[in-house]
Amino acid sequence: MADLVEEADRLPRCSRCRGDLIISSVAPQDDEHGRPIHLELCALCDTGDVDRPAAGVLVQFFADRGGHDMTRADEGAQLLMEWTKECMATHGWYWQEKPPGQS
Repeated sequence: MADLVEEADRLPRCSRCRGDLIISSVAPQDDEHGRPIHLELCALCDTGDVDRPAAGVLVQFFADRGGHDMTRADEGAQLLMEWTKECMATHGWYWQEKPPGQS
């Protein structure tokens, strides 16, 4: 079984601005051309991007050192989930609590 989470000392560069990424992950499904979909959180690109409000809030959470404060773990988890949903939506995927057809 492959690792689901892999920590790295060094992340790739942002695909938009070539700046430093805060988070980088690869979606479990490829795009329509068969290429991996990379989900990226960039302090430069996502802070003021009005089309990605969840990304901006998550960048601010990390800027406020929220990731180093265990009392804010639930807040961080919720922000991470909202960012993930936002990233998924840009590729036409939408979060569902239950798979279709299940009650």
